[in-house]
Amino acid sequence: MSKRLCILGDDRLFACETVQGAARWPDLSFEQGQVDMGADLMTGYDGFVIAGLGIAPVVEIFGELSCLDMPSVDDAMTALDAERPLASTAMLRAYTRERLEAVRAVALARNLRAHTEAPIFLVSLPRPSAEACQNGERETELAQLAARGDGPFVSAWFDRMAGELCADIGVHFLPQPRESLTADGMFTKEDYVSAHNATSKTDAGEKGVQVNAEFACLVIDQVAHALKTCSPA
Repeated sequence: MSKRLCILGDDRLFACETVQGAARWPDLSFEQGQVDMGADLMTGYDGFVIAGLGIAPVVEIFGELSCLDMPSVDDAMTALDAERPLASTAMLRAYTRERLEAVRAVALARNLRAHTEAPIFLVSLPRPSAEACQNGERETELAQLAARGDGPFVSAWFDRMAGELCADIGVHFLPQPRESLTADGMFTKEDYVSAHNATSKTDAGEKGVQVNAEFACLVIDQVAHALKTCSPA
């Protein structure tokens, strides 16, 4: 039976013809929905996919603060010398939660969950590419974290905290496909970046790198697998 999925937020991953017509998803169709859609418009969909939650809030946090679990931190003095004072794990968890809760995509997922029992998937925005980190303050912070060797920690922290938050509100978090990430998890591989390598502003206020059809297919694979294995909230 064919399944209709409603896309909310940044729909670039689902707009290309390669994705829409791919033979390996003959039973899936994707339709752009309205962020403020009412309950009457939600009926008839077998699931909802929201794109709009990225690593940027976590990058900003660890650009300001650090913890002893980070590879670049030996002790409190090294953290102070780097002008990134130490914070407790509890504080960092609370701060991260607060920042992620403020993202519009999370608020949208929470509101949607209150009005439907259909599966809801919150898809991670793609990380910037290494090339994109040459432009913009936020991308520079990301590159600095990676250069210090903190990439794996920060990447894993974001995926874990985003997953916990989504589980708490009854939606499914889909992290960026591992195949599309560099070894440290901080950047999108250039193979998955659009030839134009443009960025656009999303509803979350983040810059999202333009990815290509190969990347889109990885994300749809995630959605298709999760749709088969998840159960309604």
